[in-house]
Amino acid sequence: MHRLNARHWGLVAIVAAAPFVLAFVLGAAAPQLLEPVLGTPVGGLSWGLATVLGLVGGALFARILAALQRPRIQASPGLRLLGTVGGASAVVTLCIVPAVALMLVGPGWVLQQHLEVPAAPTVRSLKASAVDLLGQARRAYPHRLPLSLLLPGPH
Repeated sequence: MHRLNARHWGLVAIVAAAPFVLAFVLGAAAPQLLEPVLGTPVGGLSWGLATVLGLVGGALFARILAALQRPRIQASPGLRLLGTVGGASAVVTLCIVPAVALMLVGPGWVLQQHLEVPAAPTVRSLKASAVDLLGQARRAYPHRLPLSLLLPGPH
């Protein structure tokens, strides 16, 4: 593996840090989106996997850039351009896009679970709720509510 210069390591750092930067931007733009996510296993796992994918993408990009440092490839500007664009495209396709998808799908799934609309109440459940509420009111204020004949229980 050939040595990389400072410009190459800068590109590797940009690729590896892309999920971190996206996380901070997303957190700054929508903190209410992160609040329910980071406390759940699915949300935390999706962000952890996105971070790992970013680091793997950075390592893969470093390996590709090192392979492009061979004298035969350096002699041809066309091969250099093709290798750099092809390597960057492969890293973005294999690592960065899935990392971003994980960062967005995890919070979306968690929020969908938290904001799930309950089923419409049935007549029976409304009646049961009303009886429960009246029973609680009778126990809390027995001398004020003359509902003892309407409710089940001791009279």
